[in-house]
Amino acid sequence: MKDFRLFIAAGAFLLLIGWFLPGVPFAKRTEQVTSTPEFTRLLPGELFIREHLTNEDLTLKTNLQASPTKDENVAQGDETLSESLGLWMMYAVEKGDHALFAQNVDVLQAHYYQDGWIAWKAGGEKNATVSTNALVDDLRIAEALYLAAEKWGDEKYTQLANEIGQSVKEHQAQGGLLVDFYDRKHQLSSDHLTLSYLNASAIHMMKEHQQVSEELDQQVRTFLDKLPTRQGFFPFSYQLAKKEYVYQQEVNLIDQLYIAYHRAQAGIASPELWSFLKAEFVQHGLLYGRYDAVTKQPVVAYESPAVYGLAILTASELGDHSFAMDLYERMIRQQIRRPEHAFYGGYLDMSRMDTHSFDNLLPLLAERRLFNDGALQ
Repeated sequence: MKDFRLFIAAGAFLLLIGWFLPGVPFAKRTEQVTSTPEFTRLLPGELFIREHLTNEDLTLKTNLQASPTKDENVAQGDETLSESLGLWMMYAVEKGDHALFAQNVDVLQAHYYQDGWIAWKAGGEKNATVSTNALVDDLRIAEALYLAAEKWGDEKYTQLANEIGQSVKEHQAQGGLLVDFYDRKHQLSSDHLTLSYLNASAIHMMKEHQQVSEELDQQVRTFLDKLPTRQGFFPFSYQLAKKEYVYQQEVNLIDQLYIAYHRAQAGIASPELWSFLKAEFVQHGLLYGRYDAVTKQPVVAYESPAVYGLAILTASELGDHSFAMDLYERMIRQQIRRPEHAFYGGYLDMSRMDTHSFDNLLPLLAERRLFNDGALQ
């Protein structure tokens, strides 16, 4: 009997190690029992998001710490962003977790969604009603819905994505392109396009489902393909009325990488930017968050987990798997990887014990992509 108890205890210990050991997918050790995605081990980042960045209503917090602000143009604390929802939905698709995806479709409809239009933020103590959306988030959510419909054969997801496509076409299609937002209260659309918002993959899916025209689909792809650069960097935005590109003196790598990622999804390389990133990484062993647009010198001292996550996703699209792994190794140095830590799995600013949802969702999505690519085992 004593030997049997020791055997059971040893087995339980091994299962516990298998559950918490970072970077080892639980499904690899249970595939003879079941191959369903629901049994895939939660990655450390997913555990952190579920335990520390999820509100009681299942929306995602913008920040770990409460951060009251009078600026309604900024989301803080328990307020929740459509950006976070879209990334969480994309992660559920990447993971193959139908239950998580379905849960967040319910969240979408309960807190953000109005006839194809999606509020850019919701919730919080004030529960302030916003009247504008954000193109980049609407397109990402539509993309996730189309991918989910294809993966799980649920036409409800296609219908929701089609409704988003109709709203985008009706309110945000201008001059063969799209604009940043539509204000439902004042029935006004933006007159410019932030270039990092232009998700050609989502627009192509909308075209495939007859929600936008083939002409718009082709014009968006051509526009992305022919984007100019200055000192190797892309412009920040495009003024439709003036037909002018707007450049910034400081470039945020998030903006640059989103453009490169969306181009890569459309089969378009970004050699100048990519060469700069790789040279910077080789020279310094890291990427900074912002750079001077002319000198190409860093203007901040911080690294961004979201930058690494987005760079990994771009590298995956480009097939640059070696660089993706180099970026991953640097990225997880910023993550709390000790299972005994209260915030295990989080990417925290330890000086403030705070974090933003964006800096956890993009790294998590990138990590799951590396597993799916076979780069991580």
